[in-house]
Amino acid sequence: MNLGDLIEDIKDFWNDGWEKKALIVMGVVVLIILVYAFNPFQAKTNLTGNNDSPIPQTTPVLTPAPVTDTVNSSNSTNTTGNTTFLISADQAKRIALQGNTGYTAGEPLQGTVVVNQTTIVVWIVPLSKSSQSSKNVYVDVNTGKVVTI
Repeated sequence: MNLGDLIEDIKDFWNDGWEKKALIVMGVVVLIILVYAFNPFQAKTNLTGNNDSPIPQTTPVLTPAPVTDTVNSSNSTNTTGNTTFLISADQAKRIALQGNTGYTAGEPLQGTVVVNQTTIVVWIVPLSKSSQSSKNVYVDVNTGKVVTI
């Protein structure tokens, strides 16, 4: 087979019916869609977090021990539905205000945060200072430690 035969084959193919051409065009379109769908040429982004980030440190916070020397003492847990929390909303407010002088605490909300691919149940305590600056402090409901994000 020489170059002249190859040119003749291409001319014959081009002069053939439209069915062959349509089938090849469809094959090319399917191939492009498959390559785009699986996208092997771009790195996938990690949506859950960055593994290279340093491990955030938690700050231990002392909480007052419950009084157990009386008969009428109550347990220090805050029960909501079927879930029992060791730190109440009021305790979370006090813990959040300990390291933030000059701030006032709003009503804490329960939520979860993800730190290094670990989900932690927290009290989200909104702190505000003279209506100009505000921030949220995350207090672990089980340990009472402030979680830094």
